[in-house]
Amino acid sequence: MTSHTDRVLARPPALRHRSVPLAVLYGVLLVAVAVVAVRDLAVSQGWAQGDPWLAAAVRSLDGLEADTATLVVGTVVGLVGLVLLVIGLSPAQRRYVRATEATQLWSTPAAIGEVSRTAADRAPGVLAARVTRAGRRRIVLQVTTRGDAARDDVSLSGAREVATAPATALGARRIDVRLAEEDS
Repeated sequence: MTSHTDRVLARPPALRHRSVPLAVLYGVLLVAVAVVAVRDLAVSQGWAQGDPWLAAAVRSLDGLEADTATLVVGTVVGLVGLVLLVIGLSPAQRRYVRATEATQLWSTPAAIGEVSRTAADRAPGVLAARVTRAGRRRIVLQVTTRGDAARDDVSLSGAREVATAPATALGARRIDVRLAEEDS
């Protein structure tokens, strides 16, 4: 492989950028403006009948003077533009975790949490396990044991060992395995 390929493969995968939905919306709006412009061209050339829409819109804006409403609308539009600029320049979110054992294996925290949950669910003495939080830094599992206080600690430590091994190999930083509180 070339050094360029190595650099591309070394980059973590990223989600779609936050500005993509806005770009699609602006694209649709530009297509709508283009359709109106072509319609006005056809009307002005005599190919279609009717009155041009864009000329009427420009005439309605002619003679508009600065007042409080215009200032407020202009300020709001400017602030929205600044927010969109910041969103567009911010980097895309990274939600994937690199595996420690493999160089090109990336997983979501939810997938790592499910692998840990499945492993903890199969540990001796555990009746059920569920993921309560799955983030890039920490995954929290709650396990339900048979209810015997003497066996709870053994079952919990066994579930912790069994759940931590595959999750650490997949790149999890911290796995917390907790005993589920019983409902009374």
